[in-house]
Amino acid sequence: MKKELLFESYVLLFNIEISLVSIIEKEMTTYYGHLWRQIFFVEGGTRLYDNIPLFFRLNPLRGIFTDHELHDLCILADIHNALDLQSTISQDDFDHLKYFSKQLNTKKYPKLVL
Repeated sequence: MKKELLFESYVLLFNIEISLVSIIEKEMTTYYGHLWRQIFFVEGGTRLYDNIPLFFRLNPLRGIFTDHELHDLCILADIHNALDLQSTISQDDFDHLKYFSKQLNTKKYPKLVL
């Protein structure tokens, strides 16, 4: 894998993680108030990608993502782990990161309907 692709993959994963945390924070704060972080990290641990399936079993987070999007999140966890091992990732994996990053940003900033 080219260094540029590796770097851009990390940037995409970082942006995805920021979007996920923003979405999660909004929903969990609505449900649990300021205690959401304690509940969140007790339930799932500290590494976001390792615990993605657990997070979305919590009531406030269940309806946010479709089953297909949850599957995409699990793929992202695999990609993240491959990058952590400094393994090469395929162009398809990289394209998947770009696609899901765009999809997540549209969910983070929904369009206003007038």
